[in-house]
Parts: sequence; structure tokens; C-alpha cells
Amino acid sequence: VSGESMINARIMDGDIVFIRQQPIVENGEIAAVLIDDEVTLKRFYKTDKGVILKPENSKYQPLFFTEKDFKDIRILGKAIFFQSKL
Repeated sequence: VSGESMINARIMDGDIVFIRQQPIVENGEIAAVLIDDEVTLKRFYKTDKGVILKPENSKYQPLFFTEKDFKDIRILGKAIFFQSKL
């Protein structure tokens, strides 16, 4: 992990997150999502208006995507375990 957007989920900068590869996740689950050429780790929410990727740090704003953006984003998988630095 690089960054502090998920610190309230106890996922810190430098942690290792294990991702189960799957194309779909349930609302509220933490997902690895490819946006253009960058991967982000956020809570995933699908609504009738699109997708919200929500950080677990109030310093960061949620990311919103509509159906027209779906060609630019892809779920890589679900976070199933993380390991903190010793």
C-alpha cells in the first residue's frame, strides 16, 4: 500500500494487502480497482447512478464514476487480508 486513504480501516502506508482476483465485489467491501493505469484500494459501492469508491480517511474525497466511465475502470479483486509492517 502506498498512501493513507485507508487508515481508518487499519490499512497503513507500507502494508501488504492480499487481493483475491474477482471481477465483482459486494457493496462496502474493500476492492482493488484499476482506473486508467493506476490501481487504488477503496470501499466499493454500486448505486443506480454509478460507482462510488470511498476512502477510509476523511482527508480524502470519494471517487464517483458513471456508466460512461466504466470503460476506464475495472475491479481487480477483493481485499481479503493485510499484513502490517513489523
